[in-house]
Amino acid sequence: MLESVGRMIDGLFGRRSSLSVPILDGAFKPNNLLEEAEIVLERAGLEDIALTPDGKLLAAAGNEVLLVDGKTPERVETHDGVITALTVLKDGRRAVALGDRIVIEGQSSPVMEAAGRRFRAITALAPADDGNLLICDASSQHSGDKWQYDLMTKGRSGRLLTLDPASGKAVLLQDDLAWAFGAMQARDGVLVSESWRHRLRLAGPGGSKGDATAELPGYPARITPTADGGFWLSLFSGRAQIVEFVLSEHSFRREMMATIDPKYWISPALSSGEDFYEPLQSGGVKHMGILKPWAPPRSYGLAVRFDAARQPRISIHSRVGGRNHGIVATLERGGEVFALSKGAGRLLRLDLAAIRAANGIGGSAQ
Repeated sequence: MLESVGRMIDGLFGRRSSLSVPILDGAFKPNNLLEEAEIVLERAGLEDIALTPDGKLLAAAGNEVLLVDGKTPERVETHDGVITALTVLKDGRRAVALGDRIVIEGQSSPVMEAAGRRFRAITALAPADDGNLLICDASSQHSGDKWQYDLMTKGRSGRLLTLDPASGKAVLLQDDLAWAFGAMQARDGVLVSESWRHRLRLAGPGGSKGDATAELPGYPARITPTADGGFWLSLFSGRAQIVEFVLSEHSFRREMMATIDPKYWISPALSSGEDFYEPLQSGGVKHMGILKPWAPPRSYGLAVRFDAARQPRISIHSRVGGRNHGIVATLERGGEVFALSKGAGRLLRLDLAAIRAANGIGGSAQ
Protein backbone atom coordinates (compact mmCIF):
# COMPACT_ATOMS: atom_id res chain seq x y z
CA MET A 1 0.00 0.00 0.00
CA LEU A 2 2.83 2.41 0.89
CA GLU A 3 4.45 1.75 -2.47
CA SER A 4 1.19 2.64 -4.23
CA VAL A 5 0.96 5.88 -2.26
CA GLY A 6 4.58 6.59 -3.16
CA ARG A 7 3.85 6.11 -6.85
CA MET A 8 0.88 8.50 -6.60
CA ILE A 9 3.10 11.12 -4.99
CA ASP A 10 5.74 10.59 -7.68
CA GLY A 11 3.11 11.17 -10.33
CA LEU A 12 1.97 14.43 -8.75
CA PHE A 13 5.33 15.92 -7.81
CA GLY A 14 7.79 14.14 -10.12
CA ARG A 15 9.80 10.96 -9.67
CA ARG A 16 12.59 12.71 -7.76
CA SER A 17 10.26 13.21 -4.79
CA SER A 18 11.04 9.65 -3.60
CA LEU A 19 14.85 9.80 -3.82
CA SER A 20 15.53 10.63 -0.17
CA VAL A 21 17.25 8.04 2.01
CA PRO A 22 17.16 7.69 5.82
CA ILE A 23 19.97 9.50 7.60
CA LEU A 24 22.45 7.80 9.92
CA ASP A 25 21.31 9.06 13.30
CA GLY A 26 20.12 7.73 16.62
CA ALA A 27 21.10 4.08 16.95
CA PHE A 28 22.62 4.35 13.45
CA LYS A 29 24.93 7.25 14.35
CA PRO A 30 28.31 6.63 12.64
CA ASN A 31 31.40 5.51 14.52
CA ASN A 32 34.65 3.84 13.50
CA LEU A 33 34.36 0.62 15.49
CA LEU A 34 34.59 -1.79 12.55
CA GLU A 35 37.68 -0.04 11.26
CA GLU A 36 39.33 -0.34 14.68
CA ALA A 37 38.28 -3.97 15.27
CA GLU A 38 40.69 -6.86 15.78
CA ILE A 39 41.32 -8.88 12.61
CA VAL A 40 40.78 -12.54 13.50
CA LEU A 41 41.12 -13.96 10.00
CA GLU A 42 42.01 -12.47 6.62
CA ARG A 43 41.29 -14.63 3.60
CA ALA A 44 39.88 -14.22 0.11
CA GLY A 45 36.41 -15.67 -0.39
CA LEU A 46 35.09 -15.25 3.15
CA GLU A 47 31.30 -15.49 2.92
CA ASP A 48 29.51 -16.54 6.12
CA ILE A 49 29.97 -17.46 9.79
CA ALA A 50 28.09 -19.66 12.28
CA LEU A 51 28.37 -21.05 15.80
CA THR A 52 28.39 -24.72 16.79
CA PRO A 53 26.23 -25.82 19.74
CA ASP A 54 29.30 -25.66 22.01
CA GLY A 55 30.10 -22.11 20.92
CA LYS A 56 32.90 -22.72 18.42
CA LEU A 57 33.15 -20.34 15.49
CA LEU A 58 32.88 -21.63 11.91
CA ALA A 59 33.64 -19.62 8.78
CA ALA A 60 32.97 -20.35 5.12
CA ALA A 61 35.70 -19.27 2.71
CA GLY A 62 35.70 -20.34 -0.92
CA ASN A 63 34.91 -24.05 -0.94
CA GLU A 64 36.01 -24.67 2.67
CA VAL A 65 34.41 -24.60 6.10
CA LEU A 66 36.97 -23.51 8.70
CA LEU A 67 37.03 -23.83 12.49
CA VAL A 68 38.34 -20.50 13.76
CA ASP A 69 39.89 -21.27 17.13
CA GLY A 70 43.33 -19.81 17.70
CA LYS A 71 45.78 -18.32 15.26
CA THR A 72 45.54 -20.99 12.56
CA PRO A 73 42.08 -21.94 11.25
CA GLU A 74 41.39 -25.66 10.89
CA ARG A 75 39.69 -27.01 7.77
CA VAL A 76 36.54 -28.89 8.74
CA GLU A 77 35.19 -29.79 5.31
CA THR A 78 35.72 -29.09 1.61
CA HIS A 79 33.13 -28.93 -1.16
CA ASP A 80 33.12 -29.04 -4.94
CA GLY A 81 31.74 -25.52 -5.28
CA VAL A 82 31.92 -22.08 -3.69
CA ILE A 83 29.99 -21.86 -0.42
CA THR A 84 27.36 -19.12 -0.44
CA ALA A 85 25.77 -19.73 2.99
CA LEU A 86 26.52 -21.65 6.18
CA THR A 87 24.57 -22.60 9.29
CA VAL A 88 24.34 -25.20 12.04
CA LEU A 89 21.04 -26.99 12.61
CA LYS A 90 19.47 -27.49 16.03
CA ASP A 91 20.83 -31.06 16.12
CA GLY A 92 24.40 -29.81 15.54
CA ARG A 93 24.73 -30.81 11.88
CA ARG A 94 26.25 -28.32 9.45
CA ALA A 95 24.40 -27.17 6.36
CA VAL A 96 26.07 -25.29 3.52
CA ALA A 97 24.73 -23.80 0.32
CA LEU A 98 26.69 -24.02 -2.91
CA GLY A 99 24.73 -21.40 -4.80
CA ASP A 100 22.07 -23.61 -6.38
CA ARG A 101 22.09 -26.55 -3.96
CA ILE A 102 22.30 -27.40 -0.25
CA VAL A 103 24.55 -29.98 1.35
CA ILE A 104 23.50 -31.20 4.81
CA GLU A 105 25.98 -33.10 6.96
CA GLY A 106 25.18 -36.81 7.04
CA GLN A 107 23.05 -36.82 3.90
CA SER A 108 24.38 -38.46 0.76
CA SER A 109 22.85 -36.18 -1.87
CA PRO A 110 22.34 -32.42 -2.02
CA VAL A 111 18.97 -30.70 -2.06
CA MET A 112 18.53 -29.15 -5.51
CA GLU A 113 14.99 -27.78 -5.47
CA ALA A 114 12.06 -26.93 -3.24
CA ALA A 115 8.40 -25.99 -3.68
CA GLY A 116 8.47 -26.90 -7.37
CA ARG A 117 11.45 -24.77 -8.36
CA ARG A 118 15.17 -25.33 -8.56
CA PHE A 119 17.38 -23.17 -6.41
CA ARG A 120 19.25 -20.37 -8.17
CA ALA A 121 20.86 -18.04 -5.64
CA ILE A 122 20.90 -19.32 -2.06
CA THR A 123 22.23 -16.46 0.04
CA ALA A 124 21.36 -17.48 3.61
CA LEU A 125 20.53 -20.51 5.74
CA ALA A 126 19.28 -20.52 9.33
CA PRO A 127 17.94 -23.05 11.85
CA ALA A 128 14.23 -23.02 12.67
CA ASP A 129 12.93 -23.80 16.16
CA ASP A 130 11.31 -27.04 14.98
CA GLY A 131 14.59 -28.43 13.62
CA ASN A 132 13.87 -27.44 10.04
CA LEU A 133 16.10 -25.32 7.83
CA LEU A 134 15.21 -21.78 6.73
CA ILE A 135 16.38 -20.96 3.19
CA CYS A 136 16.74 -17.66 1.36
CA ASP A 137 16.75 -18.19 -2.41
CA ALA A 138 17.43 -14.59 -3.45
CA SER A 139 16.39 -14.67 -7.09
CA SER A 140 15.06 -16.94 -9.83
CA GLN A 141 16.74 -14.79 -12.49
CA HIS A 142 20.29 -14.17 -11.29
CA SER A 143 22.94 -16.15 -9.42
CA GLY A 144 24.33 -14.76 -6.18
CA ASP A 145 27.39 -13.17 -7.78
CA LYS A 146 25.09 -11.21 -10.13
CA TRP A 147 23.35 -9.32 -7.34
CA GLN A 148 23.99 -5.94 -8.97
CA TYR A 149 22.11 -7.14 -12.08
CA ASP A 150 19.16 -8.12 -9.90
CA LEU A 151 19.12 -4.70 -8.24
CA MET A 152 19.41 -2.78 -11.50
CA THR A 153 16.65 -4.84 -13.13
CA LYS A 154 14.50 -4.35 -10.01
CA GLY A 155 14.31 -8.06 -9.34
CA ARG A 156 11.39 -9.33 -7.26
CA SER A 157 11.73 -13.11 -7.59
CA GLY A 158 13.31 -14.08 -4.26
CA ARG A 159 11.67 -16.52 -1.86
CA LEU A 160 11.83 -17.76 1.73
CA LEU A 161 11.31 -21.45 2.45
CA THR A 162 11.48 -23.91 5.30
CA LEU A 163 12.84 -27.43 4.66
CA ASP A 164 12.52 -30.59 6.74
CA PRO A 165 15.99 -32.19 6.41
CA ALA A 166 14.64 -35.66 7.20
CA SER A 167 11.78 -35.84 4.71
CA GLY A 168 12.94 -33.25 2.19
CA LYS A 169 9.53 -31.59 2.36
CA ALA A 170 9.66 -27.84 1.82
CA VAL A 171 7.10 -25.13 2.53
CA LEU A 172 7.12 -21.77 0.77
CA LEU A 173 6.74 -19.02 3.36
CA GLN A 174 7.12 -15.96 1.13
CA ASP A 175 7.83 -15.25 -2.53
CA ASP A 176 8.17 -12.14 -4.71
CA LEU A 177 10.95 -10.91 -2.42
CA ALA A 178 13.33 -8.23 -3.67
CA TRP A 179 16.56 -10.18 -3.01
CA ALA A 180 16.09 -12.33 0.11
CA PHE A 181 19.40 -12.19 2.01
CA GLY A 182 18.79 -13.29 5.59
CA ALA A 183 16.33 -15.17 7.79
CA MET A 184 15.79 -15.78 11.49
CA GLN A 185 13.17 -17.63 13.51
CA ALA A 186 11.16 -15.16 15.59
CA ARG A 187 8.50 -15.69 18.22
CA ASP A 188 5.71 -14.67 15.82
CA GLY A 189 7.03 -15.91 12.48
CA VAL A 190 10.21 -15.70 10.44
CA LEU A 191 12.12 -12.48 9.85
CA VAL A 192 13.50 -12.13 6.34
CA SER A 193 15.78 -9.47 4.85
CA GLU A 194 14.51 -7.88 1.66
CA SER A 195 17.57 -6.03 0.40
CA TRP A 196 16.18 -3.97 -2.49
CA ARG A 197 13.24 -2.76 -0.42
CA HIS A 198 15.54 -1.90 2.53
CA ARG A 199 13.48 -3.67 5.16
CA LEU A 200 12.85 -6.75 7.23
CA ARG A 201 9.55 -8.53 6.73
CA LEU A 202 7.76 -10.99 8.95
CA ALA A 203 6.58 -14.13 7.17
CA GLY A 204 4.72 -17.29 8.05
CA PRO A 205 2.92 -20.23 6.44
CA GLY A 206 0.14 -17.90 5.33
CA GLY A 207 2.51 -15.43 3.66
CA SER A 208 3.65 -11.98 4.70
CA LYS A 209 2.62 -10.60 8.08
CA GLY A 210 3.90 -7.12 7.25
CA ASP A 211 7.04 -5.10 7.75
CA ALA A 212 9.07 -5.80 10.87
CA THR A 213 11.25 -2.68 10.70
CA ALA A 214 11.08 0.85 9.43
CA GLU A 215 12.89 1.76 6.22
CA LEU A 216 16.60 1.07 6.70
CA PRO A 217 19.56 3.29 5.66
CA GLY A 218 21.30 0.38 3.91
CA TYR A 219 20.81 -2.93 2.16
CA PRO A 220 20.05 -5.63 4.77
CA ALA A 221 21.77 -9.00 4.70
CA ARG A 222 21.91 -11.84 7.23
CA ILE A 223 20.23 -11.86 10.66
CA THR A 224 21.49 -13.69 13.77
CA PRO A 225 19.74 -13.96 17.15
CA THR A 226 21.13 -12.74 20.46
CA ALA A 227 20.64 -14.33 23.88
CA ASP A 228 18.30 -11.56 25.10
CA GLY A 229 15.76 -12.06 22.31
CA GLY A 230 17.17 -9.42 19.98
CA PHE A 231 19.29 -9.87 16.87
CA TRP A 232 22.19 -8.51 14.84
CA LEU A 233 21.41 -7.32 11.33
CA SER A 234 24.22 -6.87 8.79
CA LEU A 235 23.83 -4.25 6.06
CA PHE A 236 26.20 -4.93 3.19
CA SER A 237 26.21 -1.37 1.82
CA GLY A 238 24.77 2.05 2.56
CA ARG A 239 22.14 3.76 0.45
CA ALA A 240 22.85 6.84 -1.67
CA GLN A 241 20.51 9.26 -3.43
CA ILE A 242 22.40 8.92 -6.70
CA VAL A 243 21.64 5.17 -6.79
CA GLU A 244 17.96 5.85 -6.08
CA PHE A 245 18.03 8.36 -8.93
CA VAL A 246 19.60 5.85 -11.36
CA LEU A 247 16.95 3.29 -10.42
CA SER A 248 14.29 5.82 -11.45
CA GLU A 249 15.95 6.65 -14.79
CA HIS A 250 15.12 3.63 -16.93
CA SER A 251 16.78 4.67 -20.20
CA PHE A 252 20.01 5.71 -18.50
CA ARG A 253 20.10 2.52 -16.44
CA ARG A 254 19.60 0.28 -19.46
CA GLU A 255 22.37 2.06 -21.38
CA MET A 256 24.70 1.87 -18.37
CA MET A 257 24.15 -1.87 -18.04
CA ALA A 258 24.66 -2.42 -21.78
CA THR A 259 27.81 -0.36 -22.22
CA ILE A 260 29.74 -0.25 -18.93
CA ASP A 261 31.54 -2.92 -16.93
CA PRO A 262 29.43 -3.73 -13.81
CA LYS A 263 32.29 -2.79 -11.48
CA TYR A 264 31.89 0.81 -12.69
CA TRP A 265 28.10 1.01 -12.48
CA ILE A 266 26.50 3.63 -10.27
CA SER A 267 25.37 1.03 -7.76
CA PRO A 268 26.24 -0.23 -4.27
CA ALA A 269 29.50 -2.15 -3.91
CA LEU A 270 31.14 -4.38 -1.31
CA SER A 271 34.39 -2.41 -1.45
CA SER A 272 35.70 0.73 -3.12
CA GLY A 273 38.59 3.14 -3.37
CA GLU A 274 40.98 0.92 -5.30
CA ASP A 275 40.29 2.12 -8.85
CA PHE A 276 40.28 5.69 -10.17
CA TYR A 277 37.56 4.75 -12.69
CA GLU A 278 35.02 4.16 -9.91
CA PRO A 279 32.01 6.52 -9.90
CA LEU A 280 31.04 8.89 -7.08
CA GLN A 281 34.63 9.89 -6.27
CA SER A 282 34.07 13.58 -6.94
CA GLY A 283 31.32 13.49 -4.33
CA GLY A 284 33.89 12.32 -1.82
CA VAL A 285 35.34 15.82 -1.51
CA LYS A 286 38.90 14.55 -1.45
CA HIS A 287 41.45 16.81 0.19
CA MET A 288 45.08 15.92 0.83
CA GLY A 289 44.33 12.41 -0.46
CA ILE A 290 41.63 11.76 2.17
CA LEU A 291 38.13 10.60 1.25
CA LYS A 292 35.77 12.34 3.62
CA PRO A 293 33.69 10.00 5.85
CA TRP A 294 30.49 11.95 5.10
CA ALA A 295 30.85 11.39 1.34
CA PRO A 296 28.13 9.50 -0.61
CA PRO A 297 28.77 5.81 0.09
CA ARG A 298 29.67 3.57 -2.81
CA SER A 299 30.58 0.97 -0.20
CA TYR A 300 30.12 1.03 3.57
CA GLY A 301 30.47 -1.22 6.63
CA LEU A 302 27.47 -1.46 8.96
CA ALA A 303 25.81 -3.83 11.41
CA VAL A 304 23.02 -3.01 13.88
CA ARG A 305 21.86 -4.71 17.06
CA PHE A 306 18.09 -4.72 17.60
CA ASP A 307 16.39 -5.46 20.91
CA ALA A 308 13.59 -7.96 21.57
CA ALA A 309 11.02 -5.33 20.53
CA ARG A 310 12.82 -4.99 17.13
CA GLN A 311 14.06 -1.51 17.88
CA PRO A 312 17.63 -0.62 16.79
CA ARG A 313 19.88 0.08 19.78
CA ILE A 314 23.57 0.03 18.84
CA SER A 315 25.57 -0.07 15.62
CA ILE A 316 29.11 -0.61 14.35
CA HIS A 317 30.49 1.17 11.29
CA SER A 318 33.35 1.34 8.82
CA ARG A 319 32.75 4.70 7.19
CA VAL A 320 33.42 5.99 3.70
CA GLY A 321 37.19 5.88 3.16
CA GLY A 322 37.54 2.84 5.45
CA ARG A 323 38.34 -0.67 4.35
CA ASN A 324 36.12 -3.05 6.33
CA HIS A 325 33.06 -2.69 4.13
CA GLY A 326 30.50 -5.16 2.81
CA ILE A 327 29.41 -6.64 6.17
CA VAL A 328 27.35 -9.71 5.27
CA ALA A 329 27.26 -11.59 8.61
CA THR A 330 27.48 -10.58 12.27
CA LEU A 331 27.00 -12.73 15.35
CA GLU A 332 27.39 -12.46 19.11
CA ARG A 333 29.14 -14.97 21.40
CA GLY A 334 28.99 -13.97 25.03
CA GLY A 335 30.79 -10.64 25.28
CA GLU A 336 32.25 -10.89 21.78
CA VAL A 337 30.86 -9.73 18.45
CA PHE A 338 32.18 -11.15 15.18
CA ALA A 339 31.57 -9.36 11.88
CA LEU A 340 32.48 -10.63 8.42
CA SER A 341 33.63 -8.01 5.93
CA LYS A 342 33.25 -9.58 2.51
CA GLY A 343 34.60 -6.44 0.89
CA ALA A 344 37.92 -6.69 2.74
CA GLY A 345 38.01 -10.48 3.12
CA ARG A 346 38.29 -10.15 6.90
CA LEU A 347 36.69 -11.67 9.97
CA LEU A 348 36.61 -9.03 12.70
CA ARG A 349 36.22 -9.26 16.46
CA LEU A 350 34.81 -6.54 18.72
CA ASP A 351 34.08 -6.28 22.43
CA LEU A 352 30.37 -5.92 23.17
CA ALA A 353 30.94 -3.73 26.23
CA ALA A 354 33.09 -1.38 24.14
CA ILE A 355 30.38 -1.21 21.48
CA ARG A 356 27.80 -0.27 24.10
CA ALA A 357 30.06 2.40 25.54
CA ALA A 358 30.80 3.88 22.12
CA ASN A 359 27.06 4.03 21.45
CA GLY A 360 26.42 5.74 24.79
CA ILE A 361 24.76 2.73 26.38
CA GLY A 362 25.84 1.22 29.69
CA GLY A 363 24.99 -2.15 31.19
CA SER A 364 22.76 -4.57 29.26
CA ALA A 365 21.98 -3.79 25.60
CA GLN A 366 18.21 -3.68 25.71
